[in-house]
Amino acid sequence: MQVVKQACGPHILYRLLDDVGCTLGRAVTSETSSEVRLHEIYVKPEYRSRGYGNALMRAILSFDVTKLVTLCTGLTNISFFKQHEFKVTGTNDSLVFMSRKASMPKAE
Repeated sequence: MQVVKQACGPHILYRLLDDVGCTLGRAVTSETSSEVRLHEIYVKPEYRSRGYGNALMRAILSFDVTKLVTLCTGLTNISFFKQHEFKVTGTNDSLVFMSRKASMPKAE
């Protein structure tokens, strides 16, 4: 299994591939100088509950730890993102806004 990152216009596509190159899941982000916005994270239903969503999140979060990461998701997804240190920053009738603070870069 591997995560492949590629630019697609203003977005970055992360594809989770199996050993023969078939896509198991994907994530889409965009970024500014201070923020990464997660627009989508998806694992095909037949591959869920195997840690593949966590693998995609680790790839996204390891790219640039110095930026705030934000997202908007449905109410049923809160626990998944809390596992990755996201905090709820707002809600409306059916959506939750979450963010994960940037980490300080490690001193060398």
